[in-house]
Parts: sequence; structure tokens; C-alpha cells
Amino acid sequence: MKCVHISAKQREQEWNISRKELMEIVEVGILSEEEIEQIISSDFNPNRCGFESKGEIWVENILNIGISPAKLVEIMKERFVSSGGAIFEGKSLASISVHDDLAVLNLSDGDSLPCRLVIDAMGNFSPIVRQIRSGRKPDGVCLVVGTCARGFDRNTTSDIIFSSSSIKRAGNSGVQLFWEAFPAGSGPTDRTTYMFTYVDPQFGGPKLEELLETFWNLMPIYQDVVLENLEIRRVIFGIFPTYRDSPLPAAFDRVLQVGDASGIQSPVSFGGFGSLTRHLGRLSTGIYEAVSGDLLDARSLQLLNPYMPNLSASWLFQRAMSARPQIDISPTFINDLLFANFDSMQKLGDSVLRPFLQDVIQFEPLVKTLGLVMITRPQILPSIFKQAGLGVILHWSGHFVMLGYYTFLSTFMDPVLRPWVESLPPKNKYQWKRYLEAWKYGAGLDYRQGE
Repeated sequence: MKCVHISAKQREQEWNISRKELMEIVEVGILSEEEIEQIISSDFNPNRCGFESKGEIWVENILNIGISPAKLVEIMKERFVSSGGAIFEGKSLASISVHDDLAVLNLSDGDSLPCRLVIDAMGNFSPIVRQIRSGRKPDGVCLVVGTCARGFDRNTTSDIIFSSSSIKRAGNSGVQLFWEAFPAGSGPTDRTTYMFTYVDPQFGGPKLEELLETFWNLMPIYQDVVLENLEIRRVIFGIFPTYRDSPLPAAFDRVLQVGDASGIQSPVSFGGFGSLTRHLGRLSTGIYEAVSGDLLDARSLQLLNPYMPNLSASWLFQRAMSARPQIDISPTFINDLLFANFDSMQKLGDSVLRPFLQDVIQFEPLVKTLGLVMITRPQILPSIFKQAGLGVILHWSGHFVMLGYYTFLSTFMDPVLRPWVESLPPKNKYQWKRYLEAWKYGAGLDYRQGE
């Protein structure tokens, strides 16, 4: 059977990533270095982490490359078809029937496609994921609005994150606002600016329209521009839901979620492209071994989206960055807390700061950062407990302990067990290789310093 892909045209907005993360695609064998250069549309340095009225931290080679999704998809399409794949553009999937020996994709026009494994890459709003989660409300939501505009005279640096000094009004709600800005490859004065906030999904929360009105009011101050002097080329907006119990384990035989549909992305960056690229090697190898060994039952596929304590530990950061009006803390607390953490990470060096900026939480850097913050700014601790809540912190502590445990297992037990794993029968070997990967990736030890 051929590999098939049912596709739909997506937005052409650039994706930002570092060259280090982009080279992970080359290492997997998906693209060549020559093809990588073809899809790069912008390259810039340095990159700022700014905290309004507090200070700035400048780094290099973090989200400093813009790539063209249109060019990337076109190159991948040619490679996919030349390898025997079939693409069905404009087709709509009606249902999937799972049988003992295959799965059948039933299309809305009456056609059907048999296959051994269905890869669900339909993103956060995948109907299969909605079925698995049974309509459960997300635990958190990131709301994003922004523009790509022409007319920026100063356009050679980027903002990875810029935090507003205090909670702002958006409609009837108080929100903590964050900004990102990147030079765009469509022209030397073109710049993409995002404004985003983290909220609890509930009635009465801020609407995208309200956030966009706030964006128009604040963007000239943030970017030091006159709005009337800009040519607005695109308006951007989006909703990114996330769940604490992520990644999402496979719920059906012969159906596997990947990418945003799997929940593998960080709850801080949500749909971050770079937070997914590092899993490509693990997933491609695991899927190949699952298909080759006919290990396509839900239990075997669950091992490809295992529990990862570093991903779960990120939840505390998302909660700490969400405005909670009912909590009696200073309106500048979130900005103060972020600056305290980033300032501590900068003092501890690149081995601590750079993994965090690339969505990788590791045990030793996390311990060092928390320890330095507690030593240098003990007065901030009561507000942290108020903001996050005792229950959330206790829940997070369990993931923190598991992060240390997975670090121990990957560092000391993996080298001992790996020779034994290689001698096991195929099914047991597949299972144990997934355990070793879960320890490594769950501890963030797949991350390598350097470009």
C-alpha cells in the first residue's frame, strides 16, 4: 500500500526557528543542507528577551531564522511523491474504520483508502483528538493576535519575548501581555509582530477581537512606530489550547497522533515549530519499527507518545504567566518574576539559558535557576504560591521529582541496559527502546549545546 496524505492549504506566514533546530531535520534525512538554504527566507541577530521597565537580555541564534512554509511544503511534496506517496488535495475525511488487519479512511466523496497506520497530524483541533478527549475543556489557552507590516526602519533584530510591565485591560478582562517580533523575509522593512496572553478557558474571558483592539493601541508604543506609516500586509490571530495530560497516548489501534495533535508541544510556546523538530528522529524511527514489526495496537503506539516529566513541569511556568485577577498580588508580579528567572539564567550561563529558550527543561539547570532565584529574591516566593496555587505547586513537585528520576535513569541506567536491550526479541526490543527514549527526551537530555 502507498503512503497517502490528505492535505489542505495552510497560511504562508513564516515559521521562526534556529539553525541548530533546522539541522535536526537534515540529520533525520528529511531535507538536505542545500534544500535547507532554499527554504530560509530571513536570517537575523541578535535576539532580545525584554522586560518592560526592568531590563533586557540579548542572545544570538535563537528563533533567528525565518523559513517559508510554502517552499518547505513544496519540497516535501516532491520528495513524498517521488518516494511513492500519493497526495489527495481537496479531499475531505469523513470517518476512519479500524479493523484487525488494517484501517480504512472513508472520504466524503465515497472513496476509501486502506492503510496499515493512520498518522493524525491535524493539529490542536483534530476531530480525532476531540473524540479521544470527549469534549473536555482545555486546561489552558494561549490567545495570539498580530500583523505582518511594512515600514519598519529598524528591522535587524528580533524579540523572543517582551513582557509588559503590568497587567493590562483587554475588553472586560485583565491580561498579562507578551510580545514577539521578527524581521520578515518578504521585504527589508517587513516585520511580523505578535501579541499573546495565557488565559484560563472560561466564559467572560478576553476575546480575540478585544485583544486585537488592544494590539492596535499598544503596538506603536512597543515598536516605537506611527501606525499610519505602516502598510499592514496581513492580520494574524489564533487560539492554542493545551492540556496537562500531554502528550496524548494513542487511544485506538492503528491511529497515532503527531505534532500539535499529540500535545507534544510545550505549554509555554504552544505551537512552537522548534519544540517539535527535536522529536522527529525519535518518532520516525519508532514509527518505522512499529510498522515493520506490526506493533500497531494502541498499547504499542502509546509508547511513542510517553509521559515526559519535563513537558509536564513546564505547566507551572504557563500558570505563573497567566493573569489571575482574583489573586491579591502586585500587577507587576509576572513581569518581575520573569525578569528574576531570566536574569538568574543569564548569570548561570548558556548551559542554563539556551535550553530553556529552546523549549527544553532539564533537571540540573532548573535546580540551579530556582535555587538562585530563592537566594537572591526570597521576597518573591509568597507571591509565587499565591499566583500558582498550592495545589498546582504540589502537583508540579511530583513532575519535578520525576524529572530528576528520569535524568538518573537516562544518565546511569541507559548505558547499562542498552546492550541487553539489543539482544531482546523484536517486540520486547521495541518496547524497551521506547522506554530508553522516554527517559532521555523526558529529561531533556536529547538537547545538545552549540550550533
